[in-house]
Amino acid sequence: MRGGRVLGYVYVEAVFYNPFDYTEFVQGRRRLEDVRRSVLKALVDTGATFPALPEDVVEMLGLPIYGEAEAETATGREKVRVSAAVIQIEDRTSLSYIIIRPRGTTPLIGVVALEQMGFRVDPATGKLIKGLPLML
Repeated sequence: MRGGRVLGYVYVEAVFYNPFDYTEFVQGRRRLEDVRRSVLKALVDTGATFPALPEDVVEMLGLPIYGEAEAETATGREKVRVSAAVIQIEDRTSLSYIIIRPRGTTPLIGVVALEQMGFRVDPATGKLIKGLPLML
């Protein structure tokens, strides 16, 4: 609760791309329309380090599985599978690790991807504010 009102959730439209397909697009070897992608309504979670996608979206995009890592999740400490994707919000993109969550879970945007793209959440309005990426 802030200022006598409960802040709502912040959702954004985000495009998740297969990183190998996207690299070929950047290199001029593939057309953007041929890059595997999914346009999703994602929850901006400033308490999450990395973005997260449900397993069915990861499979549909053909994202690589890099292994497992121990992580603190909403349900407690657990082993999670790790992948990577290119994420686009508005005109900004980020290459980020992705935590793979169970099918049907809400896609999340964590602070790493937000900071890579130069976004922050305005606590007064709950909206994303575009700034410069942090290059420290």
